[in-house]
Amino acid sequence: MSKQTVEFCTARDLPELFSRFADWYRFNPRMRERDYFDWQFKSAPKRLADAEYDFLILRESGEIRGCLGFTGFEFELGDRLATGGWTHNWYAHDQRDGGLALLLRFMELVDNRFSIRFNENTARVFSLLKVPMVPALPRWWAAIDADACTTLFQFDQRDTAEVRRSSGMLHKLVSEPCEAIVRFDPASDFSLAHYGSRIGYAKRTGHYLNWRYFDIPRHNYRGIKIADQFAVFRVEPVMDSDFSVIRILEWTFDVTRAPSAVASIVGMTEKQRPILLDFHCSCELIGQAIEAFGFVRQTTTTKPMPDLFRPTNNSGGIAIAIDLPPHRTARHINFSNWYITAGDSDVDRIKL
Repeated sequence: MSKQTVEFCTARDLPELFSRFADWYRFNPRMRERDYFDWQFKSAPKRLADAEYDFLILRESGEIRGCLGFTGFEFELGDRLATGGWTHNWYAHDQRDGGLALLLRFMELVDNRFSIRFNENTARVFSLLKVPMVPALPRWWAAIDADACTTLFQFDQRDTAEVRRSSGMLHKLVSEPCEAIVRFDPASDFSLAHYGSRIGYAKRTGHYLNWRYFDIPRHNYRGIKIADQFAVFRVEPVMDSDFSVIRILEWTFDVTRAPSAVASIVGMTEKQRPILLDFHCSCELIGQAIEAFGFVRQTTTTKPMPDLFRPTNNSGGIAIAIDLPPHRTARHINFSNWYITAGDSDVDRIKL
């Protein structure tokens, strides 16, 4: 019987690991770039393991057959401050027991576990462990160019009316001066208290935000700030077209500053011909606030607005799971009281 081991990844494992990634993650060549791998699993502000990388590998008969990466972070929940961990790149090639061994080793490192964008096999494991989860992170979008959206994404007459309503509301907004963010002050600590004291969220310190958005290799995120509130976004070209989509990753503006911030972002990116604003966020209060000036829930139209643009497609949503103590018991989590976006974990990255 072949022997399985779960080990922490070291630099000497990377050539073999990257050769496996060429097959396992062939549509994500970033994973095979040393500086990108180091950024995510070695340079994160909050490390979970006393090892060279926060990354586990599964070996069988000496060969790498699976892996699981993770990123630590601090989160606030009410008056509680705790450490959590996002899982990344959980894969076990034809090794169901090995996949579970990887997960159990990760669970030994942190009590508060978070997962985002996982498949049906992972969902079945989480169900057995009684981990609370939702199949899709709520999404809001706003049409900047209604004609381009309806033509490119082929909406029918009923949905076209919703797209035009969104665009009409958006174009009534007026921008006011805002500060472009080159880098955050590392000592800054942004709060979501203006959305209520019950909101749970990964702490958005300047140190964390710089690492996540401005230190990541070969990505081009932009940020704006008004007083002590901010947004982070990037512009993604729509494949086989001259248009683009604005992906919002962070949004902490209150209802008074939000309309001006949206108008500023649209104005700043005008030369890149954006036709749509896109924002995935679990927090219901933030979603309700941005609906007031043109944002639409993903479920509003009969045909879903695409959420992938390289190529254009509808993914069906980004699943989320939160596993807080007491583990392996039936628990309820109100996901709408959490601020989780596509900027958390490694969900948002440039699609080549």
